[in-house]
Amino acid sequence: MVTIIEIDEIDNKILRILIRDARARLKDIAKDCGISSVSVLKRIKRLKTLGVITGATLFPRLDLLGLNIVATIGIEATANQDQIIKFIDEHTNLIEPSTSIGEYDLTTIVYAENIYTLEKVVSKIRKLVGVRKVTVNVWAGQPHMLFENIDLQPRCDKNRKA
Repeated sequence: MVTIIEIDEIDNKILRILIRDARARLKDIAKDCGISSVSVLKRIKRLKTLGVITGATLFPRLDLLGLNIVATIGIEATANQDQIIKFIDEHTNLIEPSTSIGEYDLTTIVYAENIYTLEKVVSKIRKLVGVRKVTVNVWAGQPHMLFENIDLQPRCDKNRKA
């Protein structure tokens, strides 16, 4: 079970600034938060130590590089999940493989050059040992990864165990 980290309003503000621009200058963050640059640096280091900040990530526009199709592939699998993920990784531009709870045992997000390329891979996935059912959802647009929409200080839920 994950330990829930509590953050204050200043940590929240720092995180929101870094989510918008991971290269924001300490001086600018400090000004926005009303604290010193040294305090900002200490808070960022603490958030890294706690595991809240794990790095800075670049989200390229893959459509500009010829990867126009984004799809979610849901797979019902009786066995062989590691091999199925390995196959998908070797034959697609796999972004996110994950075991899942619900209708599918595995869910992946992949990029493809076109529908034909995606369908070729999906046809091969359907033939893999352990695969019972494959469902593909093609996204209407590119993902935006709007992490700034996430409430970083969730309300206490009486049913949630910390």
